[in-house]
Amino acid sequence: MTNEHYLIVSYFLFAFVSLGLGVVAYRLLRTPFAVIADAVAGKSSSALLKRVLHLSITTAAVLGFLSVSYTQHGCVNYENVVKDRAYLVQLNREQIQSAGNWIVYAVFAWCAVVVICLVVWRNKQGVNPRE
Repeated sequence: MTNEHYLIVSYFLFAFVSLGLGVVAYRLLRTPFAVIADAVAGKSSSALLKRVLHLSITTAAVLGFLSVSYTQHGCVNYENVVKDRAYLVQLNREQIQSAGNWIVYAVFAWCAVVVICLVVWRNKQGVNPRE
């Protein structure tokens, strides 16, 4: 396989893997999040929160993948990118790492949303933490 073919195949393969990481992260988090969303929000609001969770985590994975540039070290033409297989492999690793980082950032953002929702729910229930 030539480096040019490797670039094309690996780009789409790693894009699919990054999207898969986002879907796996969502599948792991959806049940606990659904329980919290159903307890805190009404039916329509919890359904919206669940959809936004799915969309945000998978989008974060794809954006993390797309954030890695093949010409990140300056103005490099296509021939220079394709000529070194080790460079292409390194960028594939960076794409997966970046997708994972963005997923973690999205999960931390959702953790903040969950904490805020739980505080609001607790205050709605009339529980005073200072008592």
